[in-house]
Amino acid sequence: MPDTPRHPVRFTDAAVADLAALHRRDPQIARAALRKVLLLESDPYAGRPLVGDLVGWRKLVVGDRHWRIVWRVVEEVDGTTSVEVSEVWAVGPRENAAVYDELRTRLSSLPDTATARNLRDLFDRFGLDTGTPAPPPPEPVPDWLVGRLTDKAGLPLERVLAMSLEEAIAAWEDWMTQLRD
Repeated sequence: MPDTPRHPVRFTDAAVADLAALHRRDPQIARAALRKVLLLESDPYAGRPLVGDLVGWRKLVVGDRHWRIVWRVVEEVDGTTSVEVSEVWAVGPRENAAVYDELRTRLSSLPDTATARNLRDLFDRFGLDTGTPAPPPPEPVPDWLVGRLTDKAGLPLERVLAMSLEEAIAAWEDWMTQLRD
């Protein structure tokens, strides 16, 4: 029977810190997590793929379904040789999707290196969220203020609807403070 090929498994520094924290919390769970990681040496595609904004990442379940190991498979090409590497990025609790939120945070805070730019470009190319928070949508101008600006202050509706909330408030304050005959 031929030997099963071995694939290297790399841990990010943050994932090593996760394991250390997990070991302090519960050494048995940390050992169980490491046993699961050994699966990746023989099958870098073990576990289940993630979906949504984490497409391209995979997970392994540890313990009583409470812990997750999150990694991706990296294909590095050097000449004609291709090596598949499982790169563990996070180990943490499933509860409230904490481990996935942590992965998003780690992705968004990568240093500005060529590798990080390539990863971000890949995520952008496929429309995936890199964890960088999007700016909140502007707060709409409430209907009562739209009515006052159009009916009382005489502003055109199109102009009022194009205003931000702050601009609408400032326009109303300006109108209110004007001297009238």
